[in-house]
Amino acid sequence: MMRNAGGFAFVGLMLAVVTAVSAVIVGAIHRDVWMAEPQPHRAVYDLSLDHATSASSVTGLEGRMVVEWRGGPGCDSYTSEQRVVTRIHDDTGGTSLSDVRLNAWEALDGNEFRFDRTEYFDGQLTTHENGIAKREGGKVALTLGDGAPIALPDNVLFPNAFNLALTKAIAKGHRLFDRPLFDGAQSFASIVTAFVGRDEDAPKDVHGVVIKHLGAEMPLAQLKARRVHVSYFDMNDNAPGSLSDAVPSFEMDYSVFPNGVFSALRLFYEDAVIKGDLADIEYFKPGSC
Repeated sequence: MMRNAGGFAFVGLMLAVVTAVSAVIVGAIHRDVWMAEPQPHRAVYDLSLDHATSASSVTGLEGRMVVEWRGGPGCDSYTSEQRVVTRIHDDTGGTSLSDVRLNAWEALDGNEFRFDRTEYFDGQLTTHENGIAKREGGKVALTLGDGAPIALPDNVLFPNAFNLALTKAIAKGHRLFDRPLFDGAQSFASIVTAFVGRDEDAPKDVHGVVIKHLGAEMPLAQLKARRVHVSYFDMNDNAPGSLSDAVPSFEMDYSVFPNGVFSALRLFYEDAVIKGDLADIEYFKPGSC
C-alpha cells in the first residue's frame, strides 16, 4: 500500500507505517505539563470502516493491527515490528484479504534506517522490499535491495528522529511542525506536517482496555491525551513544487498519551475513512531492547 493508492487493496501498509511515525511521540510535551519517557510496548488495534463516500466501492472492512516497539537511549537503536491484516468487502459482494508486515531499525543518532516490508494479497506474495538509508558527509542515500543508491533530501529525517524533533518543537510552544521524512513506505521522501492539539480526556477506546505488566504506571483512561493530525506530501518527480499548491497524498490523526501510546486512530483516504481502536496492550520493561 502506497499512500497515494486510490483504494483499499493494500490498506495494511498505511496502518503499519503509522506506528513508525508515532511510536515515540510524547503526548504531554508543552512547557507547562509533565513529560514522560516513551514506553516500549506491544499494542493490538481493531480496524473498521468509519465511513465511505457514495463514490466508493467499499462497503465494509475489518481487521487488526499489531504493533511492537522497543529501544531507546539504553539500547543501541530503536526497533519496531508491525503486522496488519484487513478484509475488505466491496459493492459486488466480493471480499479481499491484505496482510502486510513491516520491520524497521533506526540508529540512536538518526543517521541510519533499515526496513523490510512484505505484502500479501489474497494469500499471494505481492511485494517484498528491503532497504537501508544512511546519512554520511551531510548527504543521505537510500539503497533498495541490490539497487543503486538513490539520493534523499539532505535534511530528511527517519521516523524516530522526526518525532524527537517534533517533541522539541512543541516543547518550545510550536503547534505546527513540518520536515521531510523517509519511513520505508515508498522509494522517496515525503514532507510531513503535524498539528498537535491541546490536552483532552482519554478517548473512549482505552476505557476497559487491560494493560499487561502495568506496574506503577497509570491506566490510560486516567491520563490526558493530545490529538495529532498528520499530512503527507510526496517528494518525487510528479509532486507539486510547493506545498501551497499540493494536495496531501495521505492524512491521519490519532490521540497520543504522555508515554507514547496512541489510540483512536483515523486514516483518511480519497473515498473513505478507516478507524483503529485500541483493543489490547502489553508494556515491556523500560529500556527493553
